[in-house]
Amino acid sequence: MIDIYDGVLETHIAELIHMQMKEVYWQYDYHSQNGQVNKHWHVLGGHDDDEVIKNGYEWLLPIWNTSIKKYNFEDKYKVNRYKRLYMNAHTHGIEPHIHKDEGDFTMIYYPRLDWRVSWQGGTLVDGELIPYVGNRLIVFPAKNPHQAQAVCRECYELRSVVVFKTSIMGQ
Repeated sequence: MIDIYDGVLETHIAELIHMQMKEVYWQYDYHSQNGQVNKHWHVLGGHDDDEVIKNGYEWLLPIWNTSIKKYNFEDKYKVNRYKRLYMNAHTHGIEPHIHKDEGDFTMIYYPRLDWRVSWQGGTLVDGELIPYVGNRLIVFPAKNPHQAQAVCRECYELRSVVVFKTSIMGQ
């Protein structure tokens, strides 16, 4: 199961998030899986709304608040909150490894509205390639193997995503 939601946010909110992502102070040297050599850019937003706000990333909350209501996450996924919100990024030459996540569902939002198909950089989930399209959210079981895809050599932009790690209510 992989759910793809396009046009998640109203245009003006998606544009705000797109612009704010360009202001993020990225930190390199993050291992998504211990013991692996692959590294990428990473910033922790927080573990709940209060921490996200305290860390200065309140502009990310509309992604969650809109999606949970618009796509009825409580009924569809049995999810009503996230356990961790963070941002990952990479450029040409950085290719994260295939891995599985903790929790029940991984939700990845593509904030770059100016992303070109020719730049590649989608996400491979359980063998299916999901292209990077701005203002798109993908949702899949966290146990599904997945991998950020390489960015082509002609792309000089940062491939960034916003990730919500979730667990089923009561767990």
